Amino acid sequence: FYAYDRGLLRQCVAQLRAALPTAVKLHYAMKANPMPAVVGLMAGLVDGIDVASAGELKVALDAGAHPAEISFAGPGKRDPELRQAVASRVLVNVESPRELAVLGAASRELGLPARVAVRVNPDFELKGSGMKMGGGPKQFGVDVDQVPELLAEIDRLGLGFEGFHLFAGSQNLRAESICEAQQKSYGLALRLAPHSRQPLRFLNLGGGFGIPYFPGEQRLDLAPIGRNLAELVARAGRELPQASLVIELGR
Repeated sequence: FYAYDRGLLRQCVAQLRAALPTAVKLHYAMKANPMPAVVGLMAGLVDGIDVASAGELKVALDAGAHPAEISFAGPGKRDPELRQAVASRVLVNVESPRELAVLGAASRELGLPARVAVRVNPDFELKGSGMKMGGGPKQFGVDVDQVPELLAEIDRLGLGFEGFHLFAGSQNLRAESICEAQQKSYGLALRLAPHSRQPLRFLNLGGGFGIPYFPGEQRLDLAPIGRNLAELVARAGRELPQASLVIELGR
């Protein structure tokens, strides 16, 4: 039996909103809990929803999430799932070259250019994270050295490139590690952006915000993360003026 407290969920989102710059969009990674009632509540509290399957996409749409603010990430997306994402007009985080051919075919058949972002496997990791998603070969995302070629193919296929998704690791309770990873992720996006003919409009810096599970663990201090993101928002205003910064949280 699981019980979920709407009041506590609202309180958690309010605490995050208070700590983060207002310019940063807050997304809910519904893989953390795809229960329809939870997703329905969260859809009204956050700016967007991240899904990892066609089933989750249906739950998000049924919950009232706007397609423009839904992103679809995850390795091993099936061809029908990619077609459904194009038809639904949600943003697809491309994680392998194979996905581009399917998205290109679906775009031609449906008469809708797929909305895509590139999920990059960063060449660094989030220090002290429970699950590392960068710093070497990983199942998540495209290796950094392959990104320019992938961006060129996106342009060639006429797909709508919108940005990057960079996620170095999860379940981290060290604010300084999260800040360092966010700085490095932003710097990497800045280096890769010129390889596309289309402007960067979306930069998902992932999450990694941990929660204390065990005795002796301290709750993550959000204040330095908020200050770090405020600095990145100011930089983006000068260097990536069309881009929105996104934080994607689950737990």
